[in-house]
Amino acid sequence: MIRKLSIDQLLPGMYVVDLHKRWLDHSIWIKRFKVRDEAHIWKLKEQGITEISIDTQKGIDLPPSPIARINAVEQRFKSLAEIKAAMPHTVSLGEERRRAFRLLTEASGTVTGLMLAAKAGLSVDAAQLEPVVGKMMESVIRNPDALVPLARLKRQEAYATEHAVATAALIIAFGRHQGMSEPEIEKLALGTMVKDIGNSALDARLVSKPGMLSKAEYSIVQSHVEEGLAVLEATSRLSEMSVAVVLEHHERYNGCGYPYRMAGDEISVAGRMAAIVDTYDAMTSERPYRAAMSPSHALRQLYDEGGTQYDPALVAAFVKTVGIYPVGTLVLLESGHLAVVEQLHPENMLTPLVRVIYHAGRKQYVTVPVEVDLARKIGNHYGQIVRAENYETWGISPLRWQPA
Repeated sequence: MIRKLSIDQLLPGMYVVDLHKRWLDHSIWIKRFKVRDEAHIWKLKEQGITEISIDTQKGIDLPPSPIARINAVEQRFKSLAEIKAAMPHTVSLGEERRRAFRLLTEASGTVTGLMLAAKAGLSVDAAQLEPVVGKMMESVIRNPDALVPLARLKRQEAYATEHAVATAALIIAFGRHQGMSEPEIEKLALGTMVKDIGNSALDARLVSKPGMLSKAEYSIVQSHVEEGLAVLEATSRLSEMSVAVVLEHHERYNGCGYPYRMAGDEISVAGRMAAIVDTYDAMTSERPYRAAMSPSHALRQLYDEGGTQYDPALVAAFVKTVGIYPVGTLVLLESGHLAVVEQLHPENMLTPLVRVIYHAGRKQYVTVPVEVDLARKIGNHYGQIVRAENYETWGISPLRWQPA
């Protein structure tokens, strides 16, 4: 039987069939699901869900007696108190960025070791990544504006390992925004870290070739997916979700991807999410065959390809995860100044905190960089964002002006 309830009546074990809210107004991509625990209910409330419908044949119904209901409410408050107690202590954004920098160095070192082992034909134990994945999850929980933007900055000579780490950071933030459980996010991140390990079996000159690949060369590059799984299957025990990331991150929503030409819901949610973060990070990274795209332009391209290359609902959710102007984006303000996005306001992605660094009209740096909260009308003499800009166009180093 379908029963309509208020969100305050929802209990773990109930099976939700309708959130009574347009999907554009929230970031929950699963339409029907069983409520896992009190934390799951709390996340629904945070998304503004006020009413739901449940199927009592697929999950539990309301407790049959007032006493049972009282017990359930008491348990709810106990669980919420436990959740609050378990939340990590907050630190300043600056301190979290310092921690994130050290963590990225550690993560890249671990991934490099695994890739070298794979290249040498030695044992590749993906379980070595579990401690660093745990630390990355803790960092994103404390403040997503630290690890994810820093991970986007890469050295060309270390692209393979730093791309692996960056996409893992992105999928952790993406999974949290989607309300996924920590064990699920950990599996996603682990798969993302090792998804390209099969490249170790390929000629490095082919992987980083600056020009167009021939049909034969492209076929060889595509083989890295199954090469990677072969290495991992022989040496690691990966979860089904991690394996899905490895196998499906190059599949496309319209069936034009590889290696299996899967389409739509044939591709797992993990694979569809991995395809988005993998493409976004590749587009915003400098490669031998093209310059890096600005984060905002990359998001626009992903959005335009939603429904063809990528799951449109997941693309919309990803845009909400990283923001319309992600942290670290160079933007032009109405005053003619250039600024770097420092921090996002989740309630309004169009008015972030920025650091003004350059006068575009005079083509010179400002004497002292100025932090401006675009959400505040008083004290903002620079106006709002006109558009995103590329650092290369203005001859500005992105490494110099990233949030610190």
